[in-house]
Amino acid sequence: MDQEDLKNIATDWFKAFNEHDLEKLLELYDDNAKHFSPKLKVSEPQTNGLIEGKEALRN
Repeated sequence: MDQEDLKNIATDWFKAFNEHDLEKLLELYDDNAKHFSPKLKVSEPQTNGLIEGKEALRN
């Protein structure tokens, strides 16, 4: 993966995010992706701020 590939991924991510298109956004993630959010740690302490897997990200 080169710089142009990384730039395209970032551009696609921001576009999907700004369009509120969850499915397009999730297409950019691996099925086993992990996401940490300090806000999630506060709002849902049982997660310890960590979401694991594309399905969990979807929910």
